[in-house]
Amino acid sequence: MSNLSQKKRQRMFEMLARIREEHRGDDETLSAINEIENELNAKKYGLVWEEHEEAVNVQMRTHIPVFTEDTDKEIINLPEQDYNFLLEGDNLHSLYLLEKTHRGRIDVIYIDPPYNTKNKDFVYDDCKIGEDDGFRHSKWISFMNIRLKKAKQLISKNGVIVISIGYQEVHNLMLLCQEIFDNRQIMCVTVQTSGGKPNGCFNITHEYLVFIAPNNFIANTMSFNGGVARSPFEGLTLSTFDKTNRPGQVYPIFIDNTTMNIVSIGKSLTERVNDGNYTGELKNFVYDYSEAPDGTSALWPVSSKGAECVWRLIPTRLKHDWEKGYIKITENRSKVNPNKYSVQYLPEGVISKIENGELEVVGKEEGMPTLILGENRTVGSDIPTIWTEKEFFTNKGSTALKNLFGDKRFSYPKPLELILEILRAVSKSDSIILDFFAGSGTTAQAILELNQQDGGNRKFILCTNNENNICTDVTYPRIKTVISGKRQDDSIYSDGIPTNLKYYRTDFVARDCEYLSDELLEHIAEMIQLENGVKIDGSQYIMLLDEQDADELAENWENYSDVKTIYVANDVLFTTEQAKIFANVDIKTIPDYYFEFDLRQEGESW
Repeated sequence: MSNLSQKKRQRMFEMLARIREEHRGDDETLSAINEIENELNAKKYGLVWEEHEEAVNVQMRTHIPVFTEDTDKEIINLPEQDYNFLLEGDNLHSLYLLEKTHRGRIDVIYIDPPYNTKNKDFVYDDCKIGEDDGFRHSKWISFMNIRLKKAKQLISKNGVIVISIGYQEVHNLMLLCQEIFDNRQIMCVTVQTSGGKPNGCFNITHEYLVFIAPNNFIANTMSFNGGVARSPFEGLTLSTFDKTNRPGQVYPIFIDNTTMNIVSIGKSLTERVNDGNYTGELKNFVYDYSEAPDGTSALWPVSSKGAECVWRLIPTRLKHDWEKGYIKITENRSKVNPNKYSVQYLPEGVISKIENGELEVVGKEEGMPTLILGENRTVGSDIPTIWTEKEFFTNKGSTALKNLFGDKRFSYPKPLELILEILRAVSKSDSIILDFFAGSGTTAQAILELNQQDGGNRKFILCTNNENNICTDVTYPRIKTVISGKRQDDSIYSDGIPTNLKYYRTDFVARDCEYLSDELLEHIAEMIQLENGVKIDGSQYIMLLDEQDADELAENWENYSDVKTIYVANDVLFTTEQAKIFANVDIKTIPDYYFEFDLRQEGESW
């Protein structure tokens, strides 16, 4: 079949060629023809949208973003440990700075961006975007495109990005992610978030999680999908097959009525056919319970629903596993199953655990070879694509936040358990986790509680603007309450989870200011602290910006007994004596990449 669009474009190119020939000396017309040709050659498959530009992006043409610390909001509980960070300001500016300090270092990114619901939940270029905006989808895609490209620079090689999203933009988000992260697997997970929310003729009960993971990614065990204690023995019946397609697995097992031991195993249906004892159709074979020797009962493969099926093991393997203690006999409690007893077996995975020592053998059941085993936990490492646990309902997040604050000051916070499970699945015990749509701060609380549960040392970086005072009135006080265990009114919320936190605000330095280099130097400490998770306190962690600082430190070295790291500007040269004095201390050069590019753009250098 012909490609009609391609034919139409070809006709246009031919027409443009004629126009170009007619206007050889007209530079303006030739330039216009080139632009038209570029548009005709643009991408013809994939996500296409009208590109828009935000004021926050335009602002960076004339100003350089920097961080300024609010020391009054610093929290120190564990002086010997690294810091977490809360960054107040537009997340595009924060991401611009994080590219300098954390490129390729973030292990997990979780974000809950605006869903673009038509209800003006989405602010673009200082305007709330509603249903009447004809470019609302293009603006949302432009908004996400620039931020996800920053996220791509930040995520580590083995890192995972998880994005919460509603039905309004999930289709666009999936396409956008497939374009940006073309070397990773993109998977959409459905999460039931309520009992129902009417929308037209539909009842919305779910949202989505978009996972962006390496192709070789292996998830951790989730609490609702494995990792739970359970009996290692499983039912021996296999109900997906019957006697017509697996006759070799249809046979009677004879159980001693006194000891409940396997006495013997009868011939399989295949053996009966081969030796001529059964000549009928396989489907007509009748289970004969009268075959049981005196004092025994016959067990035939019948499912828990009473349907005839097959055993999972052939007779010789069953006999072998019984002697090894891998078979368990119990009384049958199913009213629809004619067998007097039930038989269970150990799958290959469990047997492997026993043989390599992962699963402890405690002993044997009295009077039979069946092994008594220690605690067995399921693996369950794969992430299911449908989550239906009620703990993930949106109202759980609202209830938890009301319990923390005593009031409803934030709409639709994510449930804590939902974020806990996401992080449980994709993070490691020492992961650096970024949330650049932090909202109410659920991610921070989830990280701290997960650390408390498994003894981990995960660290978080949260970015949020302060629209409607969300950062100062919700995000920060929530984190502070979780850390201290005390609410704002001093009532007890919990025992607290000690950790350290620094609070930064995005600020700006004009690119055309007279002393640009000096102005940027005023914000170097924030960048060092953010990149290294420390506090430049002038005691354990010291910053030297010039040779005078080095001279003063050397002269007063006897007053410094606990120096861990000295951060030194790259143009500071130690004298031979100073090098000897600082020999037992970790010396790190302050990197040029913090603001070198910005200075070069303005024709300056450090």
